[in-house]
Amino acid sequence: MVTETSLMAYFEVLATLGEKQQKVFNVITNSDGLTNMEIADILGWSINRVTGRTNEIVKMYLVKEKEKRKCRVTGRLASAWE
Repeated sequence: MVTETSLMAYFEVLATLGEKQQKVFNVITNSDGLTNMEIADILGWSINRVTGRTNEIVKMYLVKEKEKRKCRVTGRLASAWE
């Protein structure tokens, strides 16, 4: 169970996201877990644009690593975010 104060803190942090961070966050939360390259493919962005945003929102504890698996874009082992 999530406490009311934790939920309030979550929404406060969420409100501080920049536009690009918000787009990456939305793609991740509307999926069953995506790698950075899969996110880049969905958004039509370069991998460099995605990786920085992913790292930022991980540091904010808004997303976390779900698993390491084969990326559907590159075929290589990569972290999938949830």
